[in-house]
Amino acid sequence: MIVVRDIYQTFQELSQCERAGIDYEIECIIRKKDIVVLAIHGGTMEEGTLEMARELAQEVNGTFYAFKCLKKEDPFELHVTSTHYDEELARSLVHESNITISFHGARGAEREIYIGGRDEPLASRVKELLKPGFIVVEPPPHLRGVSPDNIANDNTRHQGLQLELTVPQYDELLTNVEKKQSFIESLVKAIKESE
Repeated sequence: MIVVRDIYQTFQELSQCERAGIDYEIECIIRKKDIVVLAIHGGTMEEGTLEMARELAQEVNGTFYAFKCLKKEDPFELHVTSTHYDEELARSLVHESNITISFHGARGAEREIYIGGRDEPLASRVKELLKPGFIVVEPPPHLRGVSPDNIANDNTRHQGLQLELTVPQYDELLTNVEKKQSFIESLVKAIKESE
């Protein structure tokens, strides 16, 4: 996630001031409920997160959920941090899941991936599988995603996976079919091993 000062402390606050269908929309495809793939800062806010989450969810037959910002100007005004993201459908889907993967965007000029969250075995396996083809770096403290309040960690095991990719990394995945395939295949393999 890109560090910003949130205007809205919760989704509930946001939904009282912003217009559903005009400023934002919720996208959800419910499949297997024990795997949930999230992009809570999708659309014009953290571009690429929604696309990668949707594709990964499809590949693992998991449930896909995204908050899609539709604003062209100042999209980060709709940013609600992961620990405060309380949209009812998202929380209920995650709460029922065993494996949760949350995609975010991070600042940085280089193609880099930060892997965080409380699901250490899954994080470790994802790092191992991605390292041959991608630059995987240790996340700074504010991107570690280890708070128990983080939506990714609100599943049945109280541990999820948080993936923070820089804009150049998302750009590569969105334009290079081979790289995207390698990225998604690595995640699919790690998730299937965790089931």
